Amino acid sequence: MSSAYGKIDRPKEYDPSKLESLLPIEFSTSSNKLVSIHSLSTVLSQLTNTSKLIFYLQSLLNVEIVAGNTYPQKFPLDAIQFENYFLSGDVFIAVNSGKVLPNNFESNLVENILGTFYIKPNFPGRCSHICNGGFITATPHRHQGIGKIMALAFLQIAPLLGYKASMFNLVFANNIPSIRLWRSLGFQEIGRVPNAGLLIKNQQTNNEIEEEFVDAIMFYYSFT
Repeated sequence: MSSAYGKIDRPKEYDPSKLESLLPIEFSTSSNKLVSIHSLSTVLSQLTNTSKLIFYLQSLLNVEIVAGNTYPQKFPLDAIQFENYFLSGDVFIAVNSGKVLPNNFESNLVENILGTFYIKPNFPGRCSHICNGGFITATPHRHQGIGKIMALAFLQIAPLLGYKASMFNLVFANNIPSIRLWRSLGFQEIGRVPNAGLLIKNQQTNNEIEEEFVDAIMFYYSFT
């Protein structure tokens, strides 16, 4: 799944080696639970079964897509579509531990993976220094501040990868927690797209779906 611009290369300043001294990053939640942010590629290099983790991350995204109110895709992504969309940039995961992966990490991904996010160029070529990010907090771990932890990590990681700014194209106006988060971190609201998404408003038990058009807010943050 490519963008409107096709496949987008990273900016010329891109240098993932700069993350080696930063990652993993350790945070504490308000309840003093340790959370660490790891590069997906580093975690995969430590696993015996990499496909299990990739499939789990794919399932996290597809849950959001099926819910129909945060991501623009309408149908769940298969393995190739997920790779082309979510894994096409740099991917990070929030782990339910300090900097060392739990011993049962592979056997209990539901408990150990709190969320995930990607960083990739928002535009090609001369504008590739502006990145985009996509964030998912796993359903069992919501309302614990995991989204904010990933956002704070994003603000540290993206500049080290060579990006000069970040732009989020479609933060839907009914996603109040996300809007509050980006505002609290100093992101600028630079535009609003009227009726940007036909989102699910309500899904009945008889599988009838009520939809509504919702505006999207564009957020911008300069790293310089």
